[in-house]
Parts: sequence; C-alpha cells; structure tokens
Amino acid sequence: MYFSTGQECYRYTLATPNRAALDEHGAFLDKVVAAARAWNQDCFHPPEEVAGLWDQLVNQFGDGDIAVISENAEAVRCLLALFAIADEASIGAGWDVTDEEVSERTFAALTMDCMAYKGPDDTFMVNLPTSLCCAVSPDRAIVLPKANTATVGCTIRSLSHYLALLPPKSILTPSWTWTSTTDRSTSKADAALPYDVRLLLVPFPYTVHADSFRLSSKQGKYGNSYSIPAYFSLVQRWLDGPGGQISGEQMARELFLPLIQDARAQSGCVPNGIVLPECALSTAVAEQLVLALKDSGIEFLITGVLDVDTDTGKAHNRAQTFVMREGEEGAVLRQQDKHHRWRLDKSQVDRYALDFDKNHENDQWWEDIEVGNRQLPFIGLRKDMSITTLICEDLARADPAMGVIRSVGPNLVIALLMDGPQLGIRWPGRYATVLAEDPGSAVLSFTCAGMVDRSNWVESRPANAIGLWRDAGAGGRTQEIGLPQGSLGVVLTLVSSKKRQTTLDGRSDQELARKLTLRNIVPLFLADGPKWI
Repeated sequence: MYFSTGQECYRYTLATPNRAALDEHGAFLDKVVAAARAWNQDCFHPPEEVAGLWDQLVNQFGDGDIAVISENAEAVRCLLALFAIADEASIGAGWDVTDEEVSERTFAALTMDCMAYKGPDDTFMVNLPTSLCCAVSPDRAIVLPKANTATVGCTIRSLSHYLALLPPKSILTPSWTWTSTTDRSTSKADAALPYDVRLLLVPFPYTVHADSFRLSSKQGKYGNSYSIPAYFSLVQRWLDGPGGQISGEQMARELFLPLIQDARAQSGCVPNGIVLPECALSTAVAEQLVLALKDSGIEFLITGVLDVDTDTGKAHNRAQTFVMREGEEGAVLRQQDKHHRWRLDKSQVDRYALDFDKNHENDQWWEDIEVGNRQLPFIGLRKDMSITTLICEDLARADPAMGVIRSVGPNLVIALLMDGPQLGIRWPGRYATVLAEDPGSAVLSFTCAGMVDRSNWVESRPANAIGLWRDAGAGGRTQEIGLPQGSLGVVLTLVSSKKRQTTLDGRSDQELARKLTLRNIVPLFLADGPKWI
C-alpha cells in the first residue's frame, strides 16, 4: 500500500507542508515526534495516537481496494501519519545504541540485540539479516536501515529518514550487518564531531599475464539463423608464486601486515578497512588472509574473489566482505555474486594486448560466470554510517541493485573493478556522479595495477590511476587515485562529518546523517617487497 499511496499523496500534495497552513503542519509534525517517543518508551504497546490511526485505517478503509484507498485523501493522510511515526520511532535502527540513548531508541536497541545475539527468540525479527520486519515476509517486502534521505525528486524514498522500504527478495536479497561504533586504533569516536575513516587500498594483482584470459566457448551458429556468442574465462595466474600457490597467511606476512605497519607509521592509526579489486583472490585464500589479520586491528576486509564450483564447473565472480568480530566468532562473511557479465569487445582486447581467440572475425566475448542468486550486503560501520559493494559492470546497470542502493542510501559505495586507469572522464566517473547526487553516497571505484599496466602499453602518456573517488553530494570533489612508481598500496583518509537532512513532509534528522569526503591520499612503500608480486 505504501507504494501506491506514495504516488497518490504527491497528487494531493499531502506529503509536503501546506504553505497556507504551516502552523497546522507544524502541529502535525510535533504529534508525530511525540508519538514516536512514547512508542519507544513502551515499544510493545503502541501509543493512543498510533492505535487510533490504525483503527481508523482498518475500520474506515480496510475493506477498500488499494486503488480506491489511494484516491481517498483522508486515507492517505492516515497512512502518511503512520508511516512518519514508524520512521521516527526507528531512529538509530541498524547501529549501536549507547546506554544514554536506550530510553529514546528502544526499537534500535532491540534491533541491535537481535543482530548481535541472533534474536531473543525464534518469533522476533526472524528475517534478519535480510529484513527488520517481524510479521511481513521478505517474499512480500523488505525493510532495512537507512543512511541517506533523497534530497532530489518526489518518491517514497524522500519520505523516511531511518527505514528503507525495498522490493521482495525474489528480485534481490539484501542484508544488513553491523560492525561496531568503537574505533580500535584510537578512542571511541565522538558522534558530535567529524571523525576519520581510513581505507587501505591494495591493487593486487600487480601483474596480469595474457594467458590469464582464456577462451572457454567459441562463437557458433545453430538452427536456421541463430548464433551463440563466445565466452572467456579467467585463470588466476597471479596467485601462483615461485614455490606454488600463494597462501593467505603468506600474503598477510609478506604484504598486508607490513603495509598496515607502514600505514600506521604514516598516520598514527591502523586502517579501518582493507579493499582489494575484483577477482583478486579465491575464497580459500581470502579466508586464510582474514584469519592471519584477525589481530591486526582492522575492522573489515572487502575483496573480489573468483571461485569455480567443483561439482558443476561453473565460475563465480564474487565480492566478499569480512566483518571482524572479537572472540571466538572471528569474522562474519557477507558475499554477493556479480549481477552482470563483463562483455569484452575488440577495442578492449587490443588495448589489453590479449589474443586468446584465434577467430579474428569475432569481436565480442562474454565473461563465463554464473549470475544467479543476486544479493547485496550492507555493512553498518561506526555511528550512522554504512557501506555496500558492487562489482564492475554492476555499477553501470540500473537493475537490480540501483533501486535498493538509492533507498538505503549507503554513505559509501565501493565498486571493485578489473579495468584500466580510473579517470574522471571514463564510465565509472559518470555513474559515480549519479549516486553522489541521489541518494548522496560517496563512491570509490578501484581496479588492479596489473590491468592498469596492460591498458597503459598503448598510451604515450600512461595514467597510473588505480582508483577514482567521488565525494558525496552534488558538486562534490572527484579525485583520481594514483599509484606512484614502487608503491604497493595507498591509504585514503575520509572525513565523516554531520549533515542535516529533511524529509518531504518536513521532518529533520537533527544532523544524524553522515557525509564522507576525501581528506588525503598517502602511498605506501615497502623496502623489501614480496618476490611473488
């Protein structure tokens, strides 16, 4: 009903304040806030305001068709009021709640308890981590925490601050995972002040051999006039070292831990998270790496992985996010398959100096991976901040992820690529600008040094940009992230500052939202780097 009603309420201009009766609308907003606070005082017994609105909705409009309800101004007002109260009552949902906040954020505290302890019983929030809803199945609709409210356009996304209404999981299965509000490297961040987030970018692999690309299926014809395109597969030659396959423990010892130490020497702080590009590791190596880094002080690791199912022989291009947890739990893994296949064309094959197909009349090759089981994890990071990850082509396609991303409004979208230099004039820059404006996310696209090198062989002026950063908000800064000669990684320092947001009906979030902007970039060098890079 929310979607249908959302469309009609704009026609009646009922969602926005009536400029001829602003005092009346102000009184309405005061009632919404008061009802939400009362509900948080006793969350299992709705206040009289909520009970009255619900009775009105059921008794007066419960037997009506949705199309009829949406044409009834009084029914729309009732729905908008319930929607606003539910949203206000959910302030802070998805993030940690301090002892001082519990009395005013009881729903958020219950949500956090369920996330941390798998729920007090099997009847409350049974749909975590996919949805916060208790009684509504994810097959019908999904509700997740929300970080940014759309500031442009008139959609249902503009009506809420703290909750996002999403389509059913038959289209896409999202999830929400919480990390911690505690900064391991310094003292706990003061939510009232700007604070920094540091990302260690490791552009592995540093070398990509031509035979890492192989023809897996030839172009062919069948039937009277049908044809099937050619497919290519990736072989992770970059995981082969002088003595056999490189282990995650070896990577940690010879590359990642030294880079973390150098980052700490440069900034005085351990990076909060580590990011690797698309297809950088396998799941086995990634798990070994995370285990070896469990005491390093990082909070999360995001990497692209390439796996082959031993039963079916099918390849899976995935993004994996490991959230570090203290104690025996170790790390929580959230992963997603790539939503769209990469299509190589002749110009790209020539630019990367690839020659894996002897049929030189062919000019297109599709990535030979599975694209089912579409998922999109969101990670709650620190206070009122969230991150999500996309894989290469998924950044450019509207379906299925973009609608969900715009609804949840993560503070940071990280796109893992296997691409050439990340220049502002290229395609990642264009799509990053769209997300920076709506919903207001910062965007980082990040590729491996090996593909940047292969792309640069045809350039008279090579560009060593392994990443592209786009600040959140319209007109924000766009910054290419270069990799100086001899550097094995870079640390981005991001400023998380408060920003004020207002819903379409005029409710303020009192500057609870966060905006990420780039403060500085520091390249990292190792005196004695690994021989296998």
